[in-house]
Amino acid sequence: MAIFNKNKKEENNKAPETNAASPAENVAADPKPAAGNFDFNRYFLAERRIFLENVSYETTPKPGETSGQNLKLGAKDTIVAQMVGTVGVKVTYNRELKFDPEGPFVLSVSYAVMLFFNPGTKDEVDWKTIDIAKEFQKNCGNLIGTMMSRSSLLIAEITSAAGQPPVIMGMPVMKQQ
Repeated sequence: MAIFNKNKKEENNKAPETNAASPAENVAADPKPAAGNFDFNRYFLAERRIFLENVSYETTPKPGETSGQNLKLGAKDTIVAQMVGTVGVKVTYNRELKFDPEGPFVLSVSYAVMLFFNPGTKDEVDWKTIDIAKEFQKNCGNLIGTMMSRSSLLIAEITSAAGQPPVIMGMPVMKQQ
């Protein structure tokens, strides 16, 4: 493809540069991701669909049984990834709230994001050898933050539904291993 530069009135036969690598160019390059450098934008399409996957709210003891007890509310966040056939990967973020000792409720909220494979690059990686959940945790902070925010908002709504003050938890810092 020829590019004409109007200012210099000369023809440039170099191909225009792009930020995304095309599948043909990737054949010569080393297709395996470097350790700690997994590029989600290379192996997955830009379409990212976040959706509510599960909500579980269970009251534990009968009302009034926990009054006067010192209860400690704990939160546990987990990220799990699973292959969805040959279409892509579903990554699920779950936040579970529990009291210690057992308190008035146990609450779990899960949001997931569907990552669709890039058909031009998906076969470059042996997906059974990649810890997608760990790579997602290291490289996709914006998506994790979105799922955490949505979970926190829903938890506040659910916990305030019975007339109690809402439980509003800060955003924990996910540990990178």
